[in-house]
Amino acid sequence: MGVFRKGLLLGLVLMLILPFIPSLPAKAAGEPVLQVKLRNYLGNTKEIKLYPEAEYSTSLAGVKLQANQSYTLKISGTNIVIMKGTSEVGKAAELEVKPAASDGPLSINSRPYLGSFKFVIDDGYLRPINSIGLEDYLKGVVPAEMPALWHSEALKAQTITARTYAMGYLNKIIDDTQSYQVYGGYTWHTRTTEAVQATEGKVITYGGKAIGSGALFSSSNGGKTESNSNAWGTTALPYLTIKSDPYDPKTPWSFQVKKQQIDAAKLDFAHADSWWASVKEVEQTTVISNIKAWLKANGYAGKDLKIAAVPDLSLHGVTSGGRVSKGSMTIEFLVKEADKAVLKRLEIKDAAASKIRSIIGLNLMKSYLVNEVNTQGDSISVSGAGYGHGIGLSQYGAKKAAEQGVGYQDILGFYFDKTSITTAYQVPAVDAETKPDPAPVAPAPTPVEPIAAKPAPEASNPAPVVVTPAPETEKPAPETAKPAPVPAKPAPALKKPAVVKDTKAPIIKSIKTTLDAQKKQVKLSFSTNEKAKITVYVKDSKGKIISYPLKDAQKSAGTQTAIWYVSKINNGKYSFGIIAVDGSNNRGSAVFNYTLSKPAAKKAAPKPAVKKKTGNVTATTLNIRSTASTKGKVVGTVKKNKTVTVLSKTGSWYKIQYGTKTGYVSAKYVSNVK
Repeated sequence: MGVFRKGLLLGLVLMLILPFIPSLPAKAAGEPVLQVKLRNYLGNTKEIKLYPEAEYSTSLAGVKLQANQSYTLKISGTNIVIMKGTSEVGKAAELEVKPAASDGPLSINSRPYLGSFKFVIDDGYLRPINSIGLEDYLKGVVPAEMPALWHSEALKAQTITARTYAMGYLNKIIDDTQSYQVYGGYTWHTRTTEAVQATEGKVITYGGKAIGSGALFSSSNGGKTESNSNAWGTTALPYLTIKSDPYDPKTPWSFQVKKQQIDAAKLDFAHADSWWASVKEVEQTTVISNIKAWLKANGYAGKDLKIAAVPDLSLHGVTSGGRVSKGSMTIEFLVKEADKAVLKRLEIKDAAASKIRSIIGLNLMKSYLVNEVNTQGDSISVSGAGYGHGIGLSQYGAKKAAEQGVGYQDILGFYFDKTSITTAYQVPAVDAETKPDPAPVAPAPTPVEPIAAKPAPEASNPAPVVVTPAPETEKPAPETAKPAPVPAKPAPALKKPAVVKDTKAPIIKSIKTTLDAQKKQVKLSFSTNEKAKITVYVKDSKGKIISYPLKDAQKSAGTQTAIWYVSKINNGKYSFGIIAVDGSNNRGSAVFNYTLSKPAAKKAAPKPAVKKKTGNVTATTLNIRSTASTKGKVVGTVKKNKTVTVLSKTGSWYKIQYGTKTGYVSAKYVSNVK
């Protein structure tokens, strides 16, 4: 009986495991088809504009979408209604749309897509699901994930990584966001299309099996790769190892925040209406905005908040990959409740570093590879390297390696240990045009951190368990199946557009500074000759960066301005650094030396003496507390009939002074206050 049970158990285990192992068939199969939910560019909407460039059939009897005609889809109750002008064409709970002959495209809110579609109502919004062949999917992914003018070997490495990752989701509905891979539809670029065609059907394999969603990539690993087990606690994958990366540029990042933002001790909490609008944090920065946004998303939705202080921040628990895994943080903040304010204190102790990063913001704390946390003085400053999780392919590392003559096979061999490149399927030879309105020539690469998943169980000597990691959340492990073949598409007649390579860096000129002594700020102005991402930093006389008035701000050509707040900056010699990176990743820079010379502050006229009030204690023994609450610590006592000096009133409490003691007492036990 025991043998029978063991055999039955083993059989059940194998039944559960085998669907999760993406094996490659002995003979390459046809091109797989992906299902992609369109969110990234469409957003949440209850109305969609359609413009087919060919005839499309629909799941409604007798209803077709005619070529070059405009249609509107709307939600009406539980149905999706097709409108042509003001006339209703048909309606259904779900709508399927397929090209009748050619492959389209179909423009959805002005963005073109190939393939077929299912339109559904998803959480009250209209949501298209695009069924698209994997190769055409990649032609819309690669230019959205890597600048199209980068070296062709880097583009091929990115393409094979993206194809392998997508193979882990053949039986799932994914979306077009950074949670999986950014997919731009039929907005292709000639060079990335060539990279897809040159590597057609090729995937990364380990032990003869595609690694699926273990084919991870991020913008920059900071000079050292990380393992999936360190990052998410999942079963270690043998091809995702920790090593120094000689190709990665060690992308630097930093942020800082002043410990005290608002002096809450000077505020009258009981009458918040009198000061709430005028009292602001000393720093109106992205850090403060991100902390507020996190608080509102975690228990304070709809509340009016002000950050009073960030007295403590630490990052620790360094992994073997050099990343921090734990963090602690204290936040003091004011909450407006009716006409009163309440001071709250949130202490986060030894939490996952991902929680601290989500509070600070992924756009500021760009990785877990932290070089320094400095809490000396009145500010906290943190610096590190890399952008993203640092697991698998480094996009900037691949770029550098390719520029040094390394081929895509060796690039992938470096980032995915002991793997091979294998052809998983073949596609009939068909020429497809590059959309005449191509993707941007060189968009800033999006650091990709796909959503994390726990691995499926392992059988005896199975293929490596595939994971799909991300910073904060989890999704189920991907299921795979044999890819279904798709018919060849007729080639569109249009010609590919020629690519004109832009090699000129942006020009920065007419640099000027203006000191506003009253507002205590320095205005830096300059001009640029083209659209670019602008960064402005300030260095002190020792060459240390002390401020970023602008950070990766997208600006059009023309006059630019940046404000440096100097209320707490000493007079002396400083320098402004200006960096402009255009859409082709050409970089222009300029340095401008500046001497800060703020006028001496005028001595304020002495304030008239404030008449002090006194009162008599009526309780036998009255406790003096540290705060205006019965929970406040008792710091002293005063006997009945003693006279105390009344300094202020907070709600039902007096702030008093008695001898050397200062604190709060209940107002109902003090009489004759005058």
